[in-house]
Amino acid sequence: MSRLLTINTYSDTEWRFIKIPVAFFWLASIRSANINHELVPYPVGIFTFINGSFLASAHTVMVFFVCAIVLALLYIFEKWMTATTFFMFALSLVLFTLEESSGIFNRHSLYTAIFLSQAFAYYRNKPALSEERIQFPVQLIAGGYFLAAISKIRQSGFGWFTEAPLASIQMIKGYSYAYFNTGDVKQFEKGMKHANFILEHKLLAQSLLAVSLFLELFAWVSLKNKTTAFIYGLLLTAMHIGIWYFMNILIGSIFYPMIIFMVNPLYLMYAGLQRLVGLLKP
Repeated sequence: MSRLLTINTYSDTEWRFIKIPVAFFWLASIRSANINHELVPYPVGIFTFINGSFLASAHTVMVFFVCAIVLALLYIFEKWMTATTFFMFALSLVLFTLEESSGIFNRHSLYTAIFLSQAFAYYRNKPALSEERIQFPVQLIAGGYFLAAISKIRQSGFGWFTEAPLASIQMIKGYSYAYFNTGDVKQFEKGMKHANFILEHKLLAQSLLAVSLFLELFAWVSLKNKTTAFIYGLLLTAMHIGIWYFMNILIGSIFYPMIIFMVNPLYLMYAGLQRLVGLLKP
């Protein structure tokens, strides 16, 4: 367990417990990609230059998924990693851009950037590869949170947290989606309950939103070493859980890579179990 917090040193076991869930959640994102099967009505990115309609069909989406399975297996078994991670990047770029061009914005593009950074790490093939294939994605994740904070400040200034009661609208909206999707009136009632709580506890709401903005703004602190990444990952995890609880919003394509690369919960459980077994031995 103590090795977990060794400064910027990652064991092969830690890497194994990172790449397996990364491949799993990436595959899940590929499989669940929402794509219009007839046209690309809102082209963005590369599809502003080329017509991607010919790719938006049930057959091509299935081909994409089969290719993704092969790449995910190569990624897990550490085969031809420079090429594997590059093609994972290319497939992500095409498919997730196609999804956004269909009017669905799931923020899956973080996977695209992660695989590109890992392709660069494997291409460099330096002695620090065992750190770079993890640290490069951590840098991207921290940068994403920092840019999100800058965007909030530019758009709303301090009003982003001083006007916290307005968040009650978003809470009702989030739970209303669940209500209309499932027909479960309890979802709508829960949204109203949380919204009223925010309206009744204005100072608490302002404090929570200020803390979340602070965490995003100073996410670069996590880049100092593995210890800071781990601690900051726990703080960001708490922030996401709070957002999910109050607003019924959990952006998995951001949350899952963050917790995998920064906290590595599967390795924590493995290391904890190893230590427990060691303590129980006579």
